[in-house]
Amino acid sequence: MISLAKLFTYPIKSMQGTQLSHALVQETGLTWDRHFMVTLEDGTFITARKYPEMLLFTPTLTQHGLYLQAPDQQHAWIKLDDFSELNYPTEVWGNHFTAKIAPDAVNQWLSHYFPHPVQLRWIGEIPQRKIKKRPEHPLSFADGYPFLLVNEGSLHDLQNRCPAGVAIEQFRANLVVSGAEPWQEDHWAVVRIGDVIFDVAKPCSRCILTTVNSRNARKHPQGEPMRTLIQFREAADGSGDIDFGLNLIARNSGIIRVGDDFSVLQTKPPRLYNEKVVEEIPYVAPCAAPIEKAVEIEFAGKRFTGNNQQILLEQLELQGHSIPFSCRMGSCGSCRLTKLSGSVKALNSRALSESSLLSCCCVPEAGPLKLELN
Repeated sequence: MISLAKLFTYPIKSMQGTQLSHALVQETGLTWDRHFMVTLEDGTFITARKYPEMLLFTPTLTQHGLYLQAPDQQHAWIKLDDFSELNYPTEVWGNHFTAKIAPDAVNQWLSHYFPHPVQLRWIGEIPQRKIKKRPEHPLSFADGYPFLLVNEGSLHDLQNRCPAGVAIEQFRANLVVSGAEPWQEDHWAVVRIGDVIFDVAKPCSRCILTTVNSRNARKHPQGEPMRTLIQFREAADGSGDIDFGLNLIARNSGIIRVGDDFSVLQTKPPRLYNEKVVEEIPYVAPCAAPIEKAVEIEFAGKRFTGNNQQILLEQLELQGHSIPFSCRMGSCGSCRLTKLSGSVKALNSRALSESSLLSCCCVPEAGPLKLELN
C-alpha cells in the first residue's frame, strides 16, 4: 500500500523548510509554500543555486507575518501589513509578474548577508503569477509548478547507487510517498492523496541545488547526487533534463495528512532515459602552480578583464550577468553561449562545439573572448 509519508513547506524560496503533519492543498500549492522570495532590486529572483548560504536561514510563520532568523542568529520580524500596497515587476525563470516588497528596514537587514542589495517579496493575497503552460492556474514563487512529489523507493535506489550520502531534504519536495516500487512514479498520470486529486504535469528536472547539503550549505565536491543521476536519469530526448520526482497540479482543495492513502488513478507511458557512464576528467599533476593570466571578455555589449583560471559562468556572474543555468555540470545545456571570437578550454567533451560552449564547463584561454546568449 502506498501512502503519504512526509509533508514539507518552504515559506521563503531557497530557505529552510518546515515538516508538517497535515496541510491545506490550494491552487498555488500547500498553504504558504514559497509565498516569499528574495530578489535583486530589479525584481530578478535569486536562490540557493547561486547563494547556498540561503539554506541556513530559518523562516517561521507567525500570526501576522514572518519571523526570519539568519545563520548568525540575528533575526527580523516582518508583518504582512507592512509589505508595499503596490505590486512591483518580479521575475522567476523568465516568467514576469508582480509582487509586493518588504519594508526598507527589513531589506537593508537582509542585504547585509549578500554581496549586493536584495529585497524580500511576498506573492500577495491574490497571486498575479500563472503557470506558463497552464495559464489558468495561479502559482507561487515555486520554479514552475505548485507541488513536487518524491517517491521514497526511488530515493532508496539512488542512495544505493550513489557513493555519497543523499538526504530527502536535498530535493526540497512537498510530498513524499512510501510503499511504491523504485521509479514506479514514471508511469503515474493522475493520483489521489486523501480526497485531493492531482494531475502529473511532468517529471521534475533537477539542478545543482540537489548537490548542496541543506544543513551546512556546502556543495558536494564531486557534484553528487547529480553525478549519479546523470548516469541513468538523463532524458533520452536530447533535452538534457535529469529527472527525479514529479511536478503536480491539484484539481481540488482539501486537507491532506501524513499517513493518507495514495492511489494511482491513471497511468501513462514513462519517459525514456539514457544509460551511460559519466566521463571522467583525468587528473594530471602540474609541474608548477598554474600562472594566472588576464583575458579580455565581452558579453552583452560589456567588456571586462577576466582570467584563465575560473570557469566562465562564475566570471560572468561576478560581473552581474544573469546566465540561465540548472545542473552546472555540462549536462542540461541551459548555460550555452555562442562564441564569436577568442578561445576557451573545455573541461569535458560535451562543453564545446564549433560555435557554442557551455559556460559552466569552460575556462577562458585567450582573448579577446566575445560571447552572446545562444
